[in-house]
Amino acid sequence: MRSLRNVFTYTKTKPSRQFSTSIPARCELSHNDILDKPNNSVLKHREIVQLHPVNDLRRTVTVSSYNILSRHYMWPSIYGYLPAKDRTWKNRLELLNQNFLDLSKFSDIMCFQEMEYSVYRNVWEKLMRDRNFGSIFERKLRPGYWDKTLTMMDGVSIFYNLNTFRMLNYQRVKYTAFFKEPSFFDQTKDTKERLVTRNNVALVAVLQHLATNEIFFVSNTHLYWSPRHEDVKLLQAYVLTKIIQKAVQRHFQCSKEQMKKLMDGPCGVNIILTGDLNSSPNSMTYKYLTHGSIDIEKEEKFAGYNYGHTIKSPLINPLGKLNSPYRSLFENNEFTRTAYLPKFKKIIDYLMYNESSARIRPTKVVNELKDNYLNSYEGFPNSDYPSDHLPIIGQFEII
Repeated sequence: MRSLRNVFTYTKTKPSRQFSTSIPARCELSHNDILDKPNNSVLKHREIVQLHPVNDLRRTVTVSSYNILSRHYMWPSIYGYLPAKDRTWKNRLELLNQNFLDLSKFSDIMCFQEMEYSVYRNVWEKLMRDRNFGSIFERKLRPGYWDKTLTMMDGVSIFYNLNTFRMLNYQRVKYTAFFKEPSFFDQTKDTKERLVTRNNVALVAVLQHLATNEIFFVSNTHLYWSPRHEDVKLLQAYVLTKIIQKAVQRHFQCSKEQMKKLMDGPCGVNIILTGDLNSSPNSMTYKYLTHGSIDIEKEEKFAGYNYGHTIKSPLINPLGKLNSPYRSLFENNEFTRTAYLPKFKKIIDYLMYNESSARIRPTKVVNELKDNYLNSYEGFPNSDYPSDHLPIIGQFEII
């Protein structure tokens, strides 16, 4: 077993058979600051909030997360109130393409949810490759009601700037596969009926920062949507944190006990967790991720479900406490919604990092849309923003 000091330096490890390897050629380094792009389509009617001065722009990493609203979920019962032009896929695709190009002007990592597989393969993969971005994708499983081709199913993706990062390995995650595994979850009635039946997915990527050799463990997920299934979302998040834990252990070749010591104090492990968690800041999922644990026996929305002896209270987050560069804005009600529909205006999209990291600090975020603009619309999409979600964007500096 290697000593823990190896966690503070880059050590090349062989990827396991569960991981795929992708190592593109190194490119010339370049960086663009968010503040250099005032006319950018994803920054319209939004302000930049500076959290900490940037000492060296070359050591910054900008991350975005964006649920782009699959065209196959534009149900008339929900979006029928919108003008026809804001609902047509032709118009939305044009705006999304511009969003992607504009995000790529300053982003190093871009995470997307509800990305349609066929459009990814036929449009966005190449569009971003031409901008020098590599990418990975994981498609959701086909639900029972799905009457379209499998290529029209959506999923999650991670795009990474080849000028900034080299991908060392990655893992595709289908939550149902872990819920079906008896060594992880007792196969109770609730496990089979509430967990196994969900088609949600995630990605976990291990990226090496070219300028500093720092390692980033980046995840992107889209958790189950239903407000009546808070327990499902919590356990999906639990599985994701366990998978990230294994990725860290595998990369640095450290034991579970060593990993726990690392996550309890300042360390050189950099974890970025993004996605549409379909969970508000007062949810069990958010508490679990940000508090480092949750006493599920005291949670009313978990009571009454039986997931067997492997799920114990308190449920411990192996990554420790996660923080968000948006946290102070959330808590001070300066950022109040990432999703914008007539009957649903809430924070459900997140960009988080491990509080124990001694190597990165948040420096900037892009705030929500200005009230005078938001109040002009009943909901989104519109002629400026092609999704009912806002892209959330944060900048970190490697220190």
